[in-house]
Amino acid sequence: MEEATIDELHQAIPAGQTSCLAVVRHYLARVRAFNGVASARVTQDGAPTLESTGTVRAGAPLRFPCDTVKATTILPNLDQYREPPLEFGRMEATASDPSVQ
Repeated sequence: MEEATIDELHQAIPAGQTSCLAVVRHYLARVRAFNGVASARVTQDGAPTLESTGTVRAGAPLRFPCDTVKATTILPNLDQYREPPLEFGRMEATASDPSVQ
């Protein structure tokens, strides 16, 4: 089903090769398999952070990595930076659900 076009799905369902339920279950399984963040946390010192979870996607909470990248790894001349201080970001509870960051 990963490579099926919409037209192919529209043909497969009435032909009994799959069902709408099977398509949705397959889609949700793929979302769970790839449920993660695509970026690294950047910190001043590169030290690990506490585990934190985010909003629920496909029945599972989004998980954020604990490993971080030291800022000077991607900004090698950071010691020469003279502008306003960098804001490295932070994890905060959401307004609607304090257990979600």
